[in-house]
Amino acid sequence: MRRLLFLLLFLGLAFGQRVAVLGDWGQDTPGRTQVANLLRIEHAHRPLTALLTAGDNFYPRGLVVERFLKELPPIPLYPAFGNHDAPNLEGQLKRFRLEKPYYAVRLGAVEVFVLYTEGDLRAQREWLAQALSHSQAPWRVVILHRPLYSSGLHGGSPGLRSLLEPLLRQYRIPLVLAGHDHHYERLQVGFTTHLVVGGGGANLYPTKPPSPYTQALAVAHHALFLEAEGETLVGYALDPSGQVLDRFVLKKNSP
Repeated sequence: MRRLLFLLLFLGLAFGQRVAVLGDWGQDTPGRTQVANLLRIEHAHRPLTALLTAGDNFYPRGLVVERFLKELPPIPLYPAFGNHDAPNLEGQLKRFRLEKPYYAVRLGAVEVFVLYTEGDLRAQREWLAQALSHSQAPWRVVILHRPLYSSGLHGGSPGLRSLLEPLLRQYRIPLVLAGHDHHYERLQVGFTTHLVVGGGGANLYPTKPPSPYTQALAVAHHALFLEAEGETLVGYALDPSGQVLDRFVLKKNSP
């Protein structure tokens, strides 16, 4: 038994941990069902460690739908919360056993810092600065609902940029995940890669012309997968059929 446990630990370290990310998913649509099925297939093929959300977990007013949760793979779920979740924030916090809508979670080599864009962001900025200053994780990722940058109909938030970008630069945060706009997009702004992952199931809508920072864009339902592998963090977005919409590799301490 001890040898088996040691082998499993070795394999987990060798192949890294795989985490999935959903955004804007909790609407009763064919797209949500298809993305949930994609996640179950991927988990059966190669187990996922955890599932993160970028908010708007339940439309239209945040009331928890257990059926939606049961259709996801049976893995730990760490949600961010969006504008559609805000009316029932307390109910969702209770359901997911969270004290506050902003928190940090360590998943192997990756530490995820979850922010709540519908709340007091100045207080959260102070918390984030403290949390980042103490983090020893090889990879640090920020996830929130409203994006700093986006070519979607809502667009990026200048207020979030002015509030958070100094911290992103100071601590060289490699990846920021957001939803709110219902498409997939990868943007590169300085050292930081920004992803919009709002195609988790809610109805899609068209985008504006791509931002100058845009590296990839697709109006499609999707899930994102992240794998930390030593000095690299690999990400790829799959549509419900398993087709790769985008793939990227982040290198540790790259310029």
